[in-house]
Amino acid sequence: MSSASMALRRWRRGQVAAAARQRELMSDEGPRPEQAVAESLSALNALADMGLWPGPRDPVCERAVEAVRRRWARIERRARQACTR
Repeated sequence: MSSASMALRRWRRGQVAAAARQRELMSDEGPRPEQAVAESLSALNALADMGLWPGPRDPVCERAVEAVRRRWARIERRARQACTR
């Protein structure tokens, strides 16, 4: 086995060990909701700055939104009719 191959395997083992240790530390520490919210807002701001937020909906999601809007419009019409009776 060449030294480059051995070095690559050693590097890979180190990466796997580091990832396992990171997961262990995160598990011990528990959730950090404030940081999660801050990181999410930061990501959304970055997307907005790039002109990518809000992103386009996929066709399936768009149909679902339209179906919900139609249902709410029907509910609203029926509620108005019930109030006028």
